[in-house]
Amino acid sequence: MSKRPQKKNDANDIVIDADSGDEVVAEETELAASALKQKLKTLRRELREVQKERDENLAGWQRSKADLVNFRRTVDNDRARDDARAQGRLARGIIPALDSFDQARSTETWGAVDKEWRNGVEKIHDQLVQGLATAGLTSFGEVGDAFDPKVHECMSIVHASDESKDHSVATVLLRGYRIDGEVVRPAKVVVAKKDDE
Repeated sequence: MSKRPQKKNDANDIVIDADSGDEVVAEETELAASALKQKLKTLRRELREVQKERDENLAGWQRSKADLVNFRRTVDNDRARDDARAQGRLARGIIPALDSFDQARSTETWGAVDKEWRNGVEKIHDQLVQGLATAGLTSFGEVGDAFDPKVHECMSIVHASDESKDHSVATVLLRGYRIDGEVVRPAKVVVAKKDDE
């Protein structure tokens, strides 16, 4: 549909729309255009306010999401630390029983005990050690190990006859234990030391 020119009546400032034949006062047209400009200006201002509010809401949502991620990480770390503490308490409660088994087995009278009874006790010991190993508890401390103050507690020092045994474990008094690499109890040992001449 093509637009036909409008006829203007200069005397009355009336514009006649050629398509519809309606008379429109020029002032009304200018007022309508001015109102549209004002409306557009208002809509743009409202759009800026809505965009600002959207940006604030997005930033708040992102902060909340980061806070939730940090909270979950903290809860997971706390849970892991609490689990490790509980494992440590359990291990510290059972380690004396393991020490008793080791001490009983290291005595001279252990060989004189009835063989079947001895085998039964050794199986119980092995099951206990194996069960604790599945929970992450492992023992350490062997004769000949290099002395390490992080994992060994020196109870006494003996003379080392040769240089290769200097600062090594000569005797294990009590085995040490770790849970997942963390020392629960250091090994109590006697350390060999070569005298300086």
